[in-house]
Amino acid sequence: MKIILTIVILLLGPSVCLACDNATESYFSSANLKVFPERVYDPIDKAEAERREKAGKAYYIQLVCDSGDILMLTKRYQKKIFFQFDYLDNADGIYGKLITDANGKVSEYDSRKKP
Repeated sequence: MKIILTIVILLLGPSVCLACDNATESYFSSANLKVFPERVYDPIDKAEAERREKAGKAYYIQLVCDSGDILMLTKRYQKKIFFQFDYLDNADGIYGKLITDANGKVSEYDSRKKP
């Protein structure tokens, strides 16, 4: 099994990051979505996030590895995922993201590519 996993990792290339052993969720009331990677502001506790969820109000969930690497940012609104960013990284840091919209459609953004 270990050999198969090694082969798969080599085939997928350097964008695979398996270094995170433990991640933490944090909750926020706002975010700057006009920068990359996006930045969250105004931390809230889990109880406030649950109140917002119950009321259908927007809030953000950020998943961060104990190493400090940002893994994911999710916006919840009207009791469902409004969008989710799964960050892509390599040894140089975050270079892109997979974006999942409210309908489940996935697109990719790569900051290394020129428009």
